[in-house]
Amino acid sequence: MAMRMLAPHWGALLALALFLAAGLAVLDDYGVNLDEPAQRGHAVATLAHLQGDADALDSRGHNKFYGMAFELPLLLVERAFGLQDIREIYLSRHLITHLFFLTGGLFAYLLARRLLVNRLLALFAMLIFLLHPRLYANSLPGSIDISFLALFIVALYLAHRAFRRDSISAFVLLGAGVGALINLRIMGVVLLAAIPTMRALDLAFAQGWAERKRVILTTGAFALAGGLTVYVLLPYLWGDLAGRSVEWWTTLSDHPNNAHQLFRGAVYESTRFPADYIPVWFSITSPPFALLLGVIGAAAVIAGCVRTPIQALRNTRMRFDLLLIGCIAVSVSAVILLDLNVYDGWRHMRYLWAPFSLLAVFGLRWLVSMLSQARLRAAVHGAAGAGLIATLVSMALIHPNQQVSFNFFVDRTTLEHLGSQYLMDYWKGTSRQAFEWLLDRNASSPVKVNQSDFDTMVRHNAGILPKADRDRVLTAPDADALTITYGPAADEERALYALKVYGSTAASLSRKADLRAAYAAVRASEPILRSVFDVHHVNGALVYVKEPCSEADATGRFQLWIVPEHESDLTGAWARLGYEDRSFRFPWHGAVFDGKCVASFPLPSYAVASIRLRQWPPGGGQAIDDTPLWESSAVLDPDAWRAAHQAAVAREPLAGAVFDLYLGDREVVYVKEPCSLADTDARFFLHIVPEQVDDLPRERRGHGFDNMDFEFFLRGGQFDGKCMAHIPLPGYPIASVRTGQFVGGEGELWRTEFAVRR
Repeated sequence: MAMRMLAPHWGALLALALFLAAGLAVLDDYGVNLDEPAQRGHAVATLAHLQGDADALDSRGHNKFYGMAFELPLLLVERAFGLQDIREIYLSRHLITHLFFLTGGLFAYLLARRLLVNRLLALFAMLIFLLHPRLYANSLPGSIDISFLALFIVALYLAHRAFRRDSISAFVLLGAGVGALINLRIMGVVLLAAIPTMRALDLAFAQGWAERKRVILTTGAFALAGGLTVYVLLPYLWGDLAGRSVEWWTTLSDHPNNAHQLFRGAVYESTRFPADYIPVWFSITSPPFALLLGVIGAAAVIAGCVRTPIQALRNTRMRFDLLLIGCIAVSVSAVILLDLNVYDGWRHMRYLWAPFSLLAVFGLRWLVSMLSQARLRAAVHGAAGAGLIATLVSMALIHPNQQVSFNFFVDRTTLEHLGSQYLMDYWKGTSRQAFEWLLDRNASSPVKVNQSDFDTMVRHNAGILPKADRDRVLTAPDADALTITYGPAADEERALYALKVYGSTAASLSRKADLRAAYAAVRASEPILRSVFDVHHVNGALVYVKEPCSEADATGRFQLWIVPEHESDLTGAWARLGYEDRSFRFPWHGAVFDGKCVASFPLPSYAVASIRLRQWPPGGGQAIDDTPLWESSAVLDPDAWRAAHQAAVAREPLAGAVFDLYLGDREVVYVKEPCSLADTDARFFLHIVPEQVDDLPRERRGHGFDNMDFEFFLRGGQFDGKCMAHIPLPGYPIASVRTGQFVGGEGELWRTEFAVRR
């Protein structure tokens, strides 16, 4: 009996069996990703909370609101089998996550089978769902994103089933599925809003009280089941449902992590991306043939609904097709209109592939339906199959680095082009391959690699190696240890190994500078700045020194912003910002020895005007309200700035306020002494009023002045306790100048105005 039921689905079952065999074969090829230790830590804290430790979740910060609907079962499996070894723990997590991903593929098949009543098209839906390079690489180490994607397709299946059956039990099950979805990621509210909207249409078109009553009861059952599921699966809410629910919603809907991300060669804050951020990332990292079919499928659905709008609103099947489009459109629109915090490409919106893979099959069906000849229809099916094979081949060619997969919509041939345009390996799992390369070339001796703020990446990716290899890896911030960098090495001369994908470096392995020699070289020199660390400029490098010092003093991220003398020296992302960010982790370039901390960081080859430095605590520097451990600023050639200062103050000052102002040769010079970094943090406004309005750029003529506002660290420098900035003036005749400092939202701190003498 069971065999007869399964026989019609042999193609899907065979495909799943092959995927499972492949998953088992490559299970040990992937490293531990950046989020895994943290997500497992949240699960450990949640379990401790459930076992009576009231403070366990409070210590997790905003992460206490992360749903554990998938992570907690992973931990329970780990505990049930008594897994203690890091390798066993993470391989088991990867296996279970991959099985859940394959389950998502199965539900893609089942849902497409219901929608299309065609086993071949349903098989295509499953294969399109599973054969996405980035999703496949994510399907082993990416528990949070993949569980949400897989559960999203399950929830879509439950939604179709509920509307077909129109029973309370079916809507209760759907509510539980959507509640679990919201627990995993807040964007599950897309379905929480969509289902009542569709039921409202059912209520509007209902015939008689009996139908209306059923709609009301089933909708209420859905809402109740969804709310209870969210509550049950988030133990932190149990102590104070009203207060913590508000905190949970506001925290996750406006995530406090504000990271800078590289996109199309420019650096943006994660809440200030261009409107096309998600569409571009989606289109350059997804299989092109599937993208084409998905667009065709969406167009076919919309065209059908436009032709018969009333039927589209009343017909359950047509509304479900619109639901698939709505999930994508509403999600992307919400990110754009609400400035939601997204980063690391489109990883937070991986779930969009669930409805899109179904739309792709709709597109395939529409193309086939347009052809009357069987051989042409077979050719279309063959072309879709070729697209799947091409995707599979492309995945195999870059295995196991599909997490940095790009399609041919972007330049994949120019060396280091992709790495200069888009974020590469944000998961940091490539450190495992760096270990493997290093171990292969040191067949018997131990190898030493630095720990850093990503020490969990170093430790866990060493830990997931086979025991014989793992025992040969030493992780310590030693002066002669090698360093793994997630991107090109800062100093190519010391680079040993580069893991390249499409010619761009995803990870590199480097030797350090001779830190003892660097320390000896700076002992007799004066630092260019004194702070928690003294910083020297010696032999084309910045040398950081602190003594006495311990490893605790050298934790966190060292932010280094480099301002060139000539803006034309900057390219790509940095040309837009006006500075180059070469921030680093101390163990990458430094070490603790003989009771002191010493780091040597090479400067770029172009002429450097000034530097701005901060040290952030571990995990700091991402949220807007984070506070650095220390910060400072300095110029690299103080003698040149001293000479410029003497020339400026020899003139008669134009005006005096917080800063003294001097007029040079077509420039305004700002001077303050004594001066600290706090005096220059606020943005400067500089408004130039011309003698003739027509001299202004066209877009400024209505304002009556030229806006030349600036950040001090880009135009100025600090030296000898003084602050000075030079701002070139436009070439047209100037009547007057208004200037001062302001803080956005708080207004002006000071201002002054002066006439420019002819």
